[in-house]
Amino acid sequence: MNKYEFRLAKPDEIPEIVSIYHSLVGTPGCTWNLYYPSQETARDDIKHEYLYVLKMEGEIVAVASVGQFDELADLSWKPQNPCELARIGVSPVYQKQGIGTIMLQSIIGVAKGNGYDGIRFLVSRNNPAALALYEKNGFERCGEVFRYDIDFYCYQITF
Repeated sequence: MNKYEFRLAKPDEIPEIVSIYHSLVGTPGCTWNLYYPSQETARDDIKHEYLYVLKMEGEIVAVASVGQFDELADLSWKPQNPCELARIGVSPVYQKQGIGTIMLQSIIGVAKGNGYDGIRFLVSRNNPAALALYEKNGFERCGEVFRYDIDFYCYQITF
């Protein structure tokens, strides 16, 4: 993984991060639009040290937010002290090259290092690429929920 740099995002990277968010709008299963996630979303995630980037040769190729958003606490989960994964995306130019797996494995390392015993998140039922990525990386489907006018599967991993 030495050609990749995984780290917390910096404020001056917000335009590049939002560009990745926008590049995914309209792709199969993507629930985002041009208003969400936004620059403000990225700025808030950076402020709370939730937003991570994966860079290759100086270019951001993937982004993800991981932390205590407390948006999913009302659902049933196996982990007793989980963090939440949100806003994960790989630039379309770099998809199907293993970048998603590198990003997920890096996020798992962060979660473990921060004392969490698992990760939980929602994924659109209509996003076959994301569903395959999560299952390939050991995440388990543990339920379904309808939120934000979207049908989601609940996914988790415990460590």
